[in-house]
Amino acid sequence: MKEYFYKKEYKYIYLEWFSYSFAYTLIETYGTVMLYKNGIPIWLILLIYGLRFGITGFVTPLFITLSSKLGIAKCNLISNIFGIISSCIIMNSNDISQTLILFIIVMGFNGLSNPSTDALSSQYVDKEHKGRFNSFFKISKILGQALGSGLVTWGIITNNNIILFTIIVIFFLLQYVFIRKIDYKPQNKVNAFKSSMKCIFKNNSRYKFIYALRTSHIIERQFVPLYVYIVLKDFTLFSSIIIISLLLQVITITLIGKYSDKNIAKSNNLVTIIKLIITTIFLFAKNKITISLNKTVSDNLEKVYETSIDTSIQNIIKESKENNELLSTVGQMSLCFTELIVFSILAFFSKFIREKIFLVIFILSIISTIFINSNIKKMDKPC
Repeated sequence: MKEYFYKKEYKYIYLEWFSYSFAYTLIETYGTVMLYKNGIPIWLILLIYGLRFGITGFVTPLFITLSSKLGIAKCNLISNIFGIISSCIIMNSNDISQTLILFIIVMGFNGLSNPSTDALSSQYVDKEHKGRFNSFFKISKILGQALGSGLVTWGIITNNNIILFTIIVIFFLLQYVFIRKIDYKPQNKVNAFKSSMKCIFKNNSRYKFIYALRTSHIIERQFVPLYVYIVLKDFTLFSSIIIISLLLQVITITLIGKYSDKNIAKSNNLVTIIKLIITTIFLFAKNKITISLNKTVSDNLEKVYETSIDTSIQNIIKESKENNELLSTVGQMSLCFTELIVFSILAFFSKFIREKIFLVIFILSIISTIFINSNIKKMDKPC
């Protein structure tokens, strides 16, 4: 186990991500479901998320500027304040038009801290521990999401919004406390926005392309819960499946972390094949039980897949001569701008094909999975 806690910084990164995942569960896991439950159509939810990520893309360079002046911890604290406001909006969405405007803007600025995870891991985690670090990092996220899901389910069913909101605020603040233990101010000697945009538009970087391709996986992750909820039409059953599937991931992620450190190429190939199979099942499954079981398997694989891919990306950042925070920011910007475009296109088609849009989402995920694996094999220097 010492490889998982090789440095004290590892422990604080695990704790801060557990706290954040716990607090963010209402938004990430239940966000689309809550909007749908409040009467917002699927096409509008897709558009909302697209606009949200578009704002996040333009806000992301502020991470470099703010973190270089205030430190990464305070940058995350500012982001978490927007996360707290977003949670309040989701729980008290009486006026739909007002809710949509606030949600898009506030959630966009909530993404201010997006690059911090890659920046912290690139700063503190040794290459030989990357796979195992990422596996335990994902386990921290899983445990946070599982416990957070239980709390959210209880709060929604019993209508205890005040207690639910109070606990969410506490865990958002706890993340700040843990990051303070490993806080640092990145060296910023350039214009963050200008440098980020310059790097974005260079054509020779597969690093940015891989981030952009992950858009389909983000969309799948955000909207599979809604897909399962629509199929089951039972919020309690839906929540139970989410919690169980999260807890089962701990075993598989532990294994893939060790395997990634031994052979990252074979690890990527393995998780790519499994992800393709699981998403293909979503594409054709009609039975409620099959879809529920596949959701459980899908959750199990999702963090495993992310662990393997994140390990590859972080190794590239670590070995690059470029500024780590800049590369992390550019990657997140590539992802956000692509999300804005793809979400908008999906929203347009969803107006006409309605729930069949989920089939398009699954097909895009399959295509992206294949191209990500192919490009990781050919990975060049980032910028």
